Amino acid sequence: MSGIFARRIADALSVSGSPDVLVRNLSVFGQDDWKRAQDWLDQSGLALGFWDRVKRLGAEEAVPREIRARLERIFAEHRLRVAGMAEEFDSINRSFERAGIEYAVLKGFALTPEYAPDARLRTAYDYDYLLSPDSLEQAAQPLSMEGYVHRREDENHSLRYTRSAITPRLSPQSEALYSPALERAVELHTRLWDPELLMIPLPLPNDFLARRRLRHWQGLSFYSLAEEDELTFQVLHAFRHILTNWCRLSVFLEIARFLAGRASDSAFWGRFWERIRNAPPLPEMTGVVFSLAARLFGATLSAVIDTQIMQTLPHPLRLWVDRYGYDSALANLTENKYALFLHREFVPDEAAWQAMRRKRLLPLQRPNRAARASSSKLSARLAAGWKQAGYVVRRFAHHSLGDARYLWESRRWERLRNGS
Repeated sequence: MSGIFARRIADALSVSGSPDVLVRNLSVFGQDDWKRAQDWLDQSGLALGFWDRVKRLGAEEAVPREIRARLERIFAEHRLRVAGMAEEFDSINRSFERAGIEYAVLKGFALTPEYAPDARLRTAYDYDYLLSPDSLEQAAQPLSMEGYVHRREDENHSLRYTRSAITPRLSPQSEALYSPALERAVELHTRLWDPELLMIPLPLPNDFLARRRLRHWQGLSFYSLAEEDELTFQVLHAFRHILTNWCRLSVFLEIARFLAGRASDSAFWGRFWERIRNAPPLPEMTGVVFSLAARLFGATLSAVIDTQIMQTLPHPLRLWVDRYGYDSALANLTENKYALFLHREFVPDEAAWQAMRRKRLLPLQRPNRAARASSSKLSARLAAGWKQAGYVVRRFAHHSLGDARYLWESRRWERLRNGS
């Protein structure tokens, strides 16, 4: 995937400037460029929003006919998918409420319209909820009535529920990613940040559920976080994914939309600053995420944020954003391990950092199951085995190259960081 192409797509989705000109500039790319970009558009979460913008501007001719047809297909499929998800989402919420469970929706429909103008333009694969620890056990019954079964506890200590035991693994550019039939999971969280996962302590308040608000969206009602807390979660969600080397580019676009829409709302930004100022290093995390959102998609930062956060952002964090963050984000943070340089700035304990660094450089967990036999026949099992072996080899090569590039760059980073 061409870095130039990715930059042009990001420019075309900018929340400022002249997107009509930027979209039409894409006509310089040929059919092969677009074909190579299909999986990137899917992985980045930008395909639907990009196609919506192209259509609104009447610039369809800037996109090759075959790619236009595919984008139109997934656009139509995803509209049906979101309609089904809305019904499913509402049913889960009503089940929680009948059971007397206090919840706050994280992400998903709660991001409409300030982060995403239309829920049909953002890809979503699960429903995320914040619950109190005392409600986790109680939540099993209403979810069971909805057909969900507890499958596992993720590494961030969230509980995951699905309707089937096996979630199909799809290729990145599969149109089934947008299908109404693709199963959704329910994830239950008891906190917005897990200090053990990334070895970064963060003294967050414990009143998020007490501050929740009732929301309405196209006839549905549900509870979500207070506005300031919702933005805090978006920052933490993005920052966690930056450090774990997988963050969809659309996350930064959504934050950029919010920043642009609220740039002149000084009252909101004053409340937000008061909410995060006593939770170090949350202001620094916010500065990194906002810097990337602004640079990638042209968002304007409020005077409060510029004064309180951006102007005081430590030099190593600004340097990382400028040198590595922008290009890494365009590749969904998957092409290198330079996020380790950023991560180091936030881990105060040396022993904890060394353990974390080893874990990131030498991931020893069992690889994901990339292929399953379609039947019990020997030929099917052998074919699945070969596919799985190929996946393992590719993952090994990916990590080996990432490690080598990180180690090679480490000395240069230290020199730049120390101003020498």
